[in-house]
Amino acid sequence: MEMNQLILSLGSNINSRSLSIKKACQAISDEVGSISKTSKIYSTPPLGFDSETAFLNCCLLVETTLNVSQVLLATKKIEKTLGRTQESIDKKYASRTIDIDIIFFNKKIIKSSNLVIPHLLFKDRRFVLEPLKDIASSYVDPLSSLTVEQLLNNCKDNSNITIHKNQFLDTLCGK
Repeated sequence: MEMNQLILSLGSNINSRSLSIKKACQAISDEVGSISKTSKIYSTPPLGFDSETAFLNCCLLVETTLNVSQVLLATKKIEKTLGRTQESIDKKYASRTIDIDIIFFNKKIIKSSNLVIPHLLFKDRRFVLEPLKDIASSYVDPLSSLTVEQLLNNCKDNSNITIHKNQFLDTLCGK
């Protein structure tokens, strides 16, 4: 059975944000694969819409035997189970209990009607790049041939991002 490596970005800004991320991590561990690395959790402002509540964001490195289509189905199911009610449409974003994005899958470039990998906007979002740097700073984006650290240095998003005080994800990886 082939082992695949994927990087997921998680975000939450309604209800109990920490609990939503913790539940999503547990569900990912149960339904997608083994979480081998977790980033710090960051508090980040909403990007592209107004909200009174900041997001909590993190990234996970996951080892899985699932193919990319199975990962997408599993992450969408997890989002729905945890209370996500709508998708962003035409870049109109809204608050959400949980958002799970596939940033990388192996080192593949994938373009289909329902999925693009690497994620289309990850390199423009400090809330993805900052936690991504924690777990894969030297990872090379297959499209730009730049490392995550280089992409972060080039990122024009100057959002104020801080490390969230409640760091609980290490317990999910047994660290």
